[in-house]
Amino acid sequence: MSYHIGEQFEKVVFVLSSGRTGTTAIARYLDEGCRGVRALHEPTPSRTLRIASGRYLAGKQKPKDMIRLLWRARHKLCGEIDEAVYVESNPFLYGFLDALGEVFDSPRVVHVVRDPRTMIRSALNFGAQRGLKWLANTFVPYWLIKPEHLHFAPERRWRQMSAVERIAWYWSVINAHLNRGEELYGELYRRVRYEDLFAEDGGGVRELIDWIGLEERPGELDKRMQQRINESRHAELPEWPAWPAADRQAVEHHCGELMGRYGYVESTFESHRVDG
Repeated sequence: MSYHIGEQFEKVVFVLSSGRTGTTAIARYLDEGCRGVRALHEPTPSRTLRIASGRYLAGKQKPKDMIRLLWRARHKLCGEIDEAVYVESNPFLYGFLDALGEVFDSPRVVHVVRDPRTMIRSALNFGAQRGLKWLANTFVPYWLIKPEHLHFAPERRWRQMSAVERIAWYWSVINAHLNRGEELYGELYRRVRYEDLFAEDGGGVRELIDWIGLEERPGELDKRMQQRINESRHAELPEWPAWPAADRQAVEHHCGELMGRYGYVESTFESHRVDG
């Protein structure tokens, strides 16, 4: 049986990240601001795929299983889309990085990274450790990948970590995994910093549109970029300088190497249109 789909599209693009990187806004900008594009954010059944992603990183899912799961989740959806370009903006698909190229023909992969000092703050202020999100993170197996899923004897187990350290660890694991996209997809892979993508002048979004090869709808993109989308509002965690020393050290321990690679050193980034 063939698990190949999407032949009718001129281009297929997947936007992946560790979360809280503007994936909702990216989908809206491209869907409403460009011609001939159907851009979706976390289309159903993304939650099932999120669990599969965690299981894959933990070695509980085989590559062929991921190919079959992705085909099953998207073949009907893609068959119903008439636009020439399909974009899926979905941080839950990190475990499907290898499978994307097996199911779709020459997909473009956009890997969005964000300074962990603001990503962690955004995640906590958005409720990552409260309510239903806390329940899912705590009790749904592989909803959130944890150190004990990857290592027999981890340096620190999930329950031993503070809320900040948990997200710092997760940020480092997911981004290190997504870095493999450069080797897998070559020129069809592009890593973009959240801070550059959502710069106030809108240049980052337009650079991404040019890289994909899309045609902007006159006036529509500017209108969308004036709106703040998926913004976190609950101020649970202050800005980086006010963090406890232990939390700052945890971020430096887990994220320091990749922060240097991505160009995050001394400065922090707080003023953007989008926070999700």
